[in-house]
Amino acid sequence: MSHETRHTPIRRPARAVVATRPTVAPAALLTLIVTVLLGLLSGAAWMQLT
Repeated sequence: MSHETRHTPIRRPARAVVATRPTVAPAALLTLIVTVLLGLLSGAAWMQLT
């Protein structure tokens, strides 16, 4: 009885899928900066009034 060796076919190495994070929209970043500045300015004005 002959026994044949079963060979598995050569598979290509799996490529990693690069998951890129979506970049922050410039409008959202500008809104954040303006909000922080307005908060600081209103805080400064409140300190002057009190």
